[in-house]
Amino acid sequence: MKFEELRLDGDLQASLHTIGFVEMTDIQERTIPLIRDGHDVFGQSQTGSGKTAAFGIPLVEKVQRGRGVQVLVLEPTRELAKQVSSEMKKFSANKHVKIATIYGGASFNTQIQALKKAEVIVGTPGRVIDMMKRGHIELEGITAFVLDEADKMIDMGFFEDMMFISEKMPRDRQTLLFSATMPDKLKHLRSKFSRNAHTIKTSSKVAEDVLKQFYCEVSYTRKFSLLTHLLENERQGLSIVFCNARREADDVARNLKESGINTKSLHGGMPQNKREKTMQQFHDKKIDVLVATDVAARGLDVKDVTHIFNYSIPMNAEDYANRIGRTARAGNSGIAISLLSRNDHDAFRKVQSTFSYDIEEMNAPQFKVRPFRKHNYSYAKGGARGRSQRAYAN
Repeated sequence: MKFEELRLDGDLQASLHTIGFVEMTDIQERTIPLIRDGHDVFGQSQTGSGKTAAFGIPLVEKVQRGRGVQVLVLEPTRELAKQVSSEMKKFSANKHVKIATIYGGASFNTQIQALKKAEVIVGTPGRVIDMMKRGHIELEGITAFVLDEADKMIDMGFFEDMMFISEKMPRDRQTLLFSATMPDKLKHLRSKFSRNAHTIKTSSKVAEDVLKQFYCEVSYTRKFSLLTHLLENERQGLSIVFCNARREADDVARNLKESGINTKSLHGGMPQNKREKTMQQFHDKKIDVLVATDVAARGLDVKDVTHIFNYSIPMNAEDYANRIGRTARAGNSGIAISLLSRNDHDAFRKVQSTFSYDIEEMNAPQFKVRPFRKHNYSYAKGGARGRSQRAYAN
């Protein structure tokens, strides 16, 4: 179904035409009409399926200029808040809706000024509550409340914050919840403050005609050497290497750089300004390989990511799905390769039992054994600092 068939507000339709939105995705086609009609919606859909547009487009259409804050969108991370805000600004370019982006680690004064004119707020729970307590956010006029990536917010310990914010809003507002999974606590939220919500669930299976998945057995001591070989010989566009821990991400990125690969790390232990700069460099293709923890897995939308490498397998199977969802987006093809050493097998079996993915075994190619140097890191407010330790063959 095409967006023009919805007969949207003229300014909104013009914005969508400018950014090239023509065909709706499954989640958009099934939820946008319900949201436009005022229904509460709980949408469960795989990462990269177009959830931001599914709620953003109908809510931008409903916003009335000059009537204060009407929409609040909660996001689990700063990166997602910025990204979703950016997308909603594109949808509203011709309607000129004022959108304030509220997250920690940035200037209070700048955000306070934005809040004075805002009709839509996109923010993280902690900073939103902080602004509420300081008297800069009033929720009495909220007509729509969006919990985006709600399962991730629960995983990150924001359940009580979500409940606190919800209780400060009018009971007759519209509630929209979008999530990749539906844990029990989310079902509790649905029964507590939604009004006969429509539950829309789209396929969670990755399209195997566009995303090919492989695993490769390798000893832990040679995992870095295999990764380096694959990055030098397999990748075509941008690549993301996922690690489970900050130290691992920093070590892998540092050693890849010493091997001549243009890379940087991204994780929650970095100062906000450094994270933003790194993401911008990756968007601008000034970095070829991003080595990240799962802070980058949710909502990260970068064009031309052709390869995902799992250097370590996440214990939460849903995080695996979110990682591989960073490629094969918008109809493009992609490849995900998991490097398995002995300590990855339990987590990998959990992935296989949770999803019916077709993950093909890949025989390890011949590769050069390279040294791998570990460092001691201190993650404080200033970010990561490291000093070199011994090197060993990897």
